Amino acid sequence: MNFQQEIVTKPIRVFMVNPLVHSSQLILLKILSGDIFGHNHLIDLKLLVYSNEISTAESLKLELERCAFSNMNVIEITSDLPRVRDADIFCFMSNLANPNKFDPENIENEAHFDTLYLLIKVANHLSWQEEDELEDLKNGIKTKPIFLTDGLLALDILASLSKNMPGDVFFATTPLVGIAKSTLGDYLNVQCKDINDVLVWAANDEIFHLEVEKPLIIGEKADKRAHCDYDTISKELLESLKMDYTQFNSTWMRKDFLEKVASSAARNPYGCIYKAAEFAKTLKQIWKARSGGSGTKVYSNMGVISDGSIGTMKGYPYVLPLVFSGNTWEVNKSFEESTYLKQEIKRINKAVKKQREKFISYCKKFLQDNVINLAFILTDNESTIGDSCSSRSLLREQST
Repeated sequence: MNFQQEIVTKPIRVFMVNPLVHSSQLILLKILSGDIFGHNHLIDLKLLVYSNEISTAESLKLELERCAFSNMNVIEITSDLPRVRDADIFCFMSNLANPNKFDPENIENEAHFDTLYLLIKVANHLSWQEEDELEDLKNGIKTKPIFLTDGLLALDILASLSKNMPGDVFFATTPLVGIAKSTLGDYLNVQCKDINDVLVWAANDEIFHLEVEKPLIIGEKADKRAHCDYDTISKELLESLKMDYTQFNSTWMRKDFLEKVASSAARNPYGCIYKAAEFAKTLKQIWKARSGGSGTKVYSNMGVISDGSIGTMKGYPYVLPLVFSGNTWEVNKSFEESTYLKQEIKRINKAVKKQREKFISYCKKFLQDNVINLAFILTDNESTIGDSCSSRSLLREQST
């Protein structure tokens, strides 16, 4: 007889914050259907909601269970604030108008208030202990949990307001790669999948720098001449577009191209489908590196807390080009020697510092005014949000 044997691994524990927004529900479908972690892993899902949202969350749970996903193991609804050891992956989906740029004038409606309250409350509760490193049964080494957010603002809240958390566990999605490839594809009349790798250094969706690996079109045999831009794109493609090198060169890439990307980003691409797609793709890239072991390298762009590489400020949030290897990452240094990039990093640093100071000051005041000064009363479980004594509706009532 021919026996086949598979190693049984523990279920992947996923903790979803703000699961009732549409983009979160789309991500849940991707997780449970095997699109992110594959079809060989069971999923233990925990959904964090306010206490007055539990009935709605239970309806969502029932709907997911009726789908009978083969990866689904357990779904739990909770109002208890998480500890680091409670999950392998923490997903934070805000419904801020722009999750990458702070605009205090647009954080005054109830939905944004509730999102900020939830993020700040969770972050303020998180505290890192050495025993919080999770044991990976597959390779016998310790791994840290993943905290993935839908933008730099949520990432900055988690990193700045939590206690003793290592900076390398926080990640955020970015739309800039997709926008850049779409913009370049339209201009050159090629499909996005044919555009070479895009590298991003960014403070937000307005202040950023992009580089595209050469040749721009994958598989093209461009003329490599050091004294000109012929190594960027082939002469044949330019002729087919009825363009010449005066219309497409390094100057165009550094000015017109970036302006086109910024213009597209300013039109706010943050619909629920787009956000969910970017979130799922980012999580899949991180997981691919981790599940593949130390020999697997994954190249990606995402928001992180900088380690101080290539002139960035250590401890501040940026979108950076990363190289993942197993459980660790480092900044991609492909353009490290570029004088132009060094100048751009200085410009980006100023924006990062300014946004951090304004945003975290706002969040600390928000925490003081809406949590500490309101004498947040807790009953049996001191980690519960929105219990009968202090539901979010009551909080809104008291703060007006």
